[in-house]
This record gives sequence, structure tokens and C-alpha cells, in this order.
Amino acid sequence: MANMSDGDYDFHRSSGCDEFLVQYHAISNKLKKRFLRKPNVSEACDQFGILATQCEQKELWQYAGLCWLAAARCQGTLGNATAEASLLARAGRQFLTAEKKNCVIGCPSPGQENIQAAVSCFGHSLARTQNQPESSVGAAGLALELANALGSSPAGSQQLRRALSIHTTPESLGMLASSYVKQGDYVMALNVLTELVELVEANVGTGNTPTGNNCDILHRCEVSRVLLLLILQPTPQRLAPGLAQVLEKYAWIEESNNVLGWERTKCCSSSP
Repeated sequence: MANMSDGDYDFHRSSGCDEFLVQYHAISNKLKKRFLRKPNVSEACDQFGILATQCEQKELWQYAGLCWLAAARCQGTLGNATAEASLLARAGRQFLTAEKKNCVIGCPSPGQENIQAAVSCFGHSLARTQNQPESSVGAAGLALELANALGSSPAGSQQLRRALSIHTTPESLGMLASSYVKQGDYVMALNVLTELVELVEANVGTGNTPTGNNCDILHRCEVSRVLLLLILQPTPQRLAPGLAQVLEKYAWIEESNNVLGWERTKCCSSSP
């Protein structure tokens, strides 16, 4: 990155919002068009990066996010979509960190400005990444990263759905099902677990026995689906054939246990 010129404000010798704004505006002014003189966008991008790093070192996360966002815009102007997407994601992470730190000290932003800024940055980064060839995995990873940060909330579930629409994996489906369970939306959780079972069974192949990780996933899904069905208690008419088979399996086990228990009781009562 380019070094700051002597005329630039030295952020290391100052602190606080006022000093940051002085230097931020000084760099921004270099991007203004002047008569017969093109702005040096590349130099401004480097200087925004330097200022962002200084903000990170001072744990001024929101200001760092603003600087990385400004640097991303410079890369967009230069037509470098890859660098722009990377810097947008980096800006989003700083805004998420700012919100996390604010929550730790008990002062979350009332309007969730940092969360909104992070979602916007990740959204634009996703748009740039999806436009690049063979980038579906990277784009899905960005959506998953944001979903993890947003937690078990409708906004987090939306990002998980977005990740799944780009690149479906058993891990992302499992995360979405867990998110719905924590939100109390058991119907959606059950539907997603059914999607997960169908995906794993399709990967295993018809007639093949699942092994290893696939076997573990199917076992966990079966247990979770049984518990959700016990909570929901759907009528037989509203039960899908696959779910009916799962319930029948465990209902048969329960009936067998009841019969065995009754026979033991009978034997004990008839003993001398």
C-alpha cells in the first residue's frame, strides 16, 4: 500500500472521531474530479486501507468498516470485481465486530445500524462474487458466514436459505433446521430435515447402505424428526408417507416393549 504523504493527517498521533473524519475526508477529497486532472483512485484506495488498518489496531471497528467500504468502492471504480468483493466482505466483518463489542458492553445500536451495514456489505460482495465464474462455493460461504453472525433469527434463516440456493450442502441444511428449532418453527424444521434426508439418500444411491458420515447424518435426522413429530402430533391425513414410516418404526418398538412388560408382570404375579 502507498505511504501517506507528509500533508496527510497522521492518525497514529491522534485519536477520536474528529481526527478520523479529518483524515477520511482528506483522502476522499483526492477522489474529486478536477479540471484537466484525473483522480488517483489507486492511491486513494491504498490510503483508505492504511487508515482502516490503523482503526483496527485501535479497535475502532465501525470506522475500519467505513474505510474498507471506501476502498471497495475504489476497486469498483477501477473495475477489479474480485478485490471489490473481498474488501466489501472485510468491511462487513468490521461492522459485525463493532455490533458484537457494543452488545458485550450493553450498548447495542438502537437502529441496528452496524447490522444493516454488514448485511449490505455482504450482499454486495455476494453479488460481485456470483458474477465471477466458478464462484458458487465462495458465494455460499459468504452467506453462511453472515448467517452464523446473525444467529437463530429470521434474518439468519434467510441468509441460510440464500446459501442453499447457491450451493446446497448437508451442513447448511442442518444449520437451517437447527435455526428453525431455536425459533420454535417446528414445521419448517421438520421440512428441512426431510430435505436433508432426501439429499443424503440421493448421494448414497438407491439400494446402497449409507456408511460413515452419511450414516451419522441419517441417524441424527431420524431422531430429530421423531422428536419433532411428537411435539407437533400431526393427524395421519397430514403426515407424509416417509414420516409415517418413521413413526411406525418407533410405534412398533413401543408396542413390543409394552407387550414384553406385560408378560414380565404376568410371570412375576404367577410366581410362588
